[in-house]
Amino acid sequence: MLSWMTTAAVGLAVPPMLPGIVDWRWPAVAAVLCLVPWRSHRLRHLPVLLLAFAYSADYCQHRLEQLPPASQAFADMEFDALVLGPVERRGTAAASYYRFAVQLLPGQCAGDYCPPGAPRFRLNYYGESAPQAGQWLRMRMRVKPPQGSVSAGAFDYGRWLMANGYAGRGYVREILAPLPIAPGRRASFQQWRSALLERGRVALDGYAQQGLMRALLFADRRDITSSQWQRFAATGTSHLMAISGMHIGIVLAWGFALARLWVGLGRGGRYSLLMGPLLALLAAIVYGAMAGFSLPTQRALIMALVLCVALLSHRRIGSWQGWQAALLLVLLRDPMVVHSAGFYLSFAAVAALLLIAMDKPRRRWRWLQAVDVQARLLLVLLPVMALWGFSQSPAALPANVLAIPLLALLIMPLLFVGLLCSFVSLEALSAALFGWVDAILTGLLHYLHWLEGLPQWQPVLTPEALWALLLVTLLVLLPRGLPGRPLVALLLLVAVLQAPSGPPADSMWLTVIDVGQGLSVLVQHRDRALLYDVGPDFDGGYNSADGVVLPLLRRRGVHFLDRLVLSHGDRDHAGSAAALLAALPVGEVLSGDVGRHQRYGARDCHRALPWRWGALSLQFLAHGGANARRSNNRSCVLLLRLGDSAVLLPGDIEADGERRLLANWPVPQSLTLLLAAHHGSRSSSSAAMLAAAMPGDVVFSASRFNRYRHPSEVVVQRYGNLGAQCWQTGRHGSLRFEIDGRGIRRRWQAQRGQFFWQARPQEMCAVADSALR
Repeated sequence: MLSWMTTAAVGLAVPPMLPGIVDWRWPAVAAVLCLVPWRSHRLRHLPVLLLAFAYSADYCQHRLEQLPPASQAFADMEFDALVLGPVERRGTAAASYYRFAVQLLPGQCAGDYCPPGAPRFRLNYYGESAPQAGQWLRMRMRVKPPQGSVSAGAFDYGRWLMANGYAGRGYVREILAPLPIAPGRRASFQQWRSALLERGRVALDGYAQQGLMRALLFADRRDITSSQWQRFAATGTSHLMAISGMHIGIVLAWGFALARLWVGLGRGGRYSLLMGPLLALLAAIVYGAMAGFSLPTQRALIMALVLCVALLSHRRIGSWQGWQAALLLVLLRDPMVVHSAGFYLSFAAVAALLLIAMDKPRRRWRWLQAVDVQARLLLVLLPVMALWGFSQSPAALPANVLAIPLLALLIMPLLFVGLLCSFVSLEALSAALFGWVDAILTGLLHYLHWLEGLPQWQPVLTPEALWALLLVTLLVLLPRGLPGRPLVALLLLVAVLQAPSGPPADSMWLTVIDVGQGLSVLVQHRDRALLYDVGPDFDGGYNSADGVVLPLLRRRGVHFLDRLVLSHGDRDHAGSAAALLAALPVGEVLSGDVGRHQRYGARDCHRALPWRWGALSLQFLAHGGANARRSNNRSCVLLLRLGDSAVLLPGDIEADGERRLLANWPVPQSLTLLLAAHHGSRSSSSAAMLAAAMPGDVVFSASRFNRYRHPSEVVVQRYGNLGAQCWQTGRHGSLRFEIDGRGIRRRWQAQRGQFFWQARPQEMCAVADSALR
């Protein structure tokens, strides 16, 4: 049984990871052929593999057909849709907007887009009042295919959308009218949960940690502050607020405990043996409903269902068979779950706990055994977390050793009882229980704040480091008494001390980082590093420094910046500066807009003298930027020279700034690499500038489908006429160029286009933007 399920799980997991779609009919026909009697007995598992592969391939094809075409990314489309809660209010008090998910009514078309099924989208709405969860509305919207930053260690929003069942993202242009559609099960559930969230908000109003309490009760994380998220991330406790397997397991355990208490009181009767599984499963389902049946919750509920069905059927189903059955059911529910980090962490954690449970040493103190289990679990998960780009900290063990028991034994039981008391009008008891939880959470946050200062470690993904972490996992899971355990410390030291390779001594690496619609460029030469701009931040709390730039720097082993250049004050270039400076030491900050960056101690780049790092010379070019009226024309223009190679980073200067720059043009030869000014806007990249620069390679730092439609087709054509090779971060991901004294030696690009829903990168100055599929 175990091997059949293993084979099917592998077949389900493969198609979502492929760069293209395989026609499901071919593996289906092959499976039928494998069933004929003359086939070898050794191939008995092959039909299962092929049928699972065919099912998954057909599912991927269906998901691909739900994606909006690239050709309609800027077109208004009208759809009837159900609003899915919760509706989040984001931004500032002066400029707020709403974010929510919608599910389209099946069978609709808008232009060339006729999606099958009922696709879901994640939308922003900038209207005055928020729609209500559970409403059917006719909306005019603009939607785009899933797209995110593709860079080493960065969070890929597009991949997250696909893994969580969305067909894309966009915004609502106008809510046209409510629809006279009967609520139905989906709408009724959304309305029930919305009412529950509002009732919970009223019950928890006034408590200092009400945001955390709502997150634990309803998976409503709207009021968790960015500083709290940073504290959880720094201490390895973010999973406490991500309602998934651990929380469902806690509720399941309390359900069994209550059933046992009830039976112990002589109340179970002839149904005593059924009380535990039924009550536990019912409690888990109710909690899953309160959490909105999110995908992580669904995974945990499937695992709980397997356990309870095994107990109810009185069958001797082994732990590993139950684990494998849950894995198979989760993949059948949604094969795209293989693109979720939570999927790997959940099943790896359960597998590790099963293996650890097989090794039961007798201990005098149970708390020592709990610490031992937690430590071994954290070590086992290190390779998975390293592959998904999660940083590690020594704070994770002491933080989780205290936080998990508090959550399981005190916080969640008190929260549920308090909520129940508030529903039956026992306000005094409810207030007392919520007050205790508030005090416990406040104390826990203080404890995490104390641990937050411990250093974090970002694993370097060298083969040596990964092999060392895998050997750590193997040794930790070995039964006690077998030799090798003392090697764990040595292997961890090997993984920690692994340093990524840097540029050769005679070269520099220039990386244009994919920060979306913004700019950030990393220059490395020997042991020196300069960052030119840091990318945008957003009112919702996200910033590209934490999300993209810092993970890349850690992967490269850059823990100190010699210089940070903020080309000018616009938010898409310098918005994330505060977050970067709070996380990384910087030798000197230079700015083209000193007045807006005084809080960083910035020095005026227009007055900075040229300097050298070994063979690399760096110079800010004069173009009258210090006196420019427009912010774009105050940009620092940085020229880098290495032998006969020259690279120009012009920021956002426009045609007027380019004209003044050309009056003192210091580069007699053609540029090796040019960062297109102002993201390729028509206001820049004038014909005169291009005639002087004659670049061999051009990079447009612009997201795909950005609202400014950068780069301009006219500008792209100009570069194409020069014969330049063109790149765009929104199409190619982060781009790294190895440049020596003779030119560009090598070009690397992030792996955009490696999955079936992603656009294949193309040479954009020669080929127009194509549809996604």
